[in-house]
Amino acid sequence: MSSTSTLSSQSGDQDNSQKIKELFTEIKRLAEAKDFVGAEKLRDTLFEVAPMALQEIIDSAEIIEKEKSAGIDPKHLALWDDLYKELSEEEKNCLFYSMKKVVVPPKKKILAKGKFNDRLFFIEDGKVAVYKQKDDKNIVVAQLGRGNLIGEYTFTTISLCSASVLTQSEVTMYYLKSSATDDWGVKHPGLLQKLTKFCDKKGNLNDIGRRRKQQKWKYSRHKIKGMVTANLLTKEGQKTEKFFHGKLLDISRDGSSFGLEIQNKKTARALLTQHLNLSFTCKPEDEKINFSAIGKVVRVSFQLYSSYIVHIRFDKLIEENLIEKIKGKEE
Repeated sequence: MSSTSTLSSQSGDQDNSQKIKELFTEIKRLAEAKDFVGAEKLRDTLFEVAPMALQEIIDSAEIIEKEKSAGIDPKHLALWDDLYKELSEEEKNCLFYSMKKVVVPPKKKILAKGKFNDRLFFIEDGKVAVYKQKDDKNIVVAQLGRGNLIGEYTFTTISLCSASVLTQSEVTMYYLKSSATDDWGVKHPGLLQKLTKFCDKKGNLNDIGRRRKQQKWKYSRHKIKGMVTANLLTKEGQKTEKFFHGKLLDISRDGSSFGLEIQNKKTARALLTQHLNLSFTCKPEDEKINFSAIGKVVRVSFQLYSSYIVHIRFDKLIEENLIEKIKGKEE
């Protein structure tokens, strides 16, 4: 190798070393300034231009996580300790920095009954009233305040609001949009499951509403094994080319539920309120039973990873004799 080639190689190494140093210094500066989005984007750049600079890549990640942890509101951490104590440092930072803080004035509606909601609210201060309408009157069914959640049921199950929520005073809250969790499965596997578990444990009004609704079911639910083929319908009730297969879980005269694998959570959210043409196949013992129905998706429950349960309310009741025939074979 000539001396010229050697000098050129050394110059290139020096330039690359200087570039790495500059990127690392800027990442540190941005992290200390709490510009975590900028710091993480620059760290991605560092990884692209110098994938072998492992020490700087690792150190920059630690610096970002350290500054994130230092920037979390300690009062918020203390208030929601039952949640954060179950999370790793990275999960804790991910959750907190995925949320937004808002201050809502009195007499503002946060949730509306029968409407879609994709936000989970953490009340830090203030009071809200949860109410339902009956005979043109607003009936308050609960009052919530500091340390309570709002929207936990609709957030974790993809369903419409079962009640309305109105602020009674100025309310300070953090909220998490469902779309902010879309990449958690890759970046922080298990975090969404931990949050869902906390919601199930901490949930109050929505959980109460769910139990009341179940208690008021007019027709008994029966656990049935079988398969479902669902065709998406247009607003005019015409079949589309979009269809999917699911595993039948239960059925009654007025509704059903079935398990489904959905890779994209946006697709799961899009199913809510859609009408489906449903073809059921049950095979208790040696007898095969086929029947069909049209129904509306009223809820989509997240299970694990890409598994969901789709809950259907039929447009018309299924005949009692058909249910009796299926029920006679249930385990």
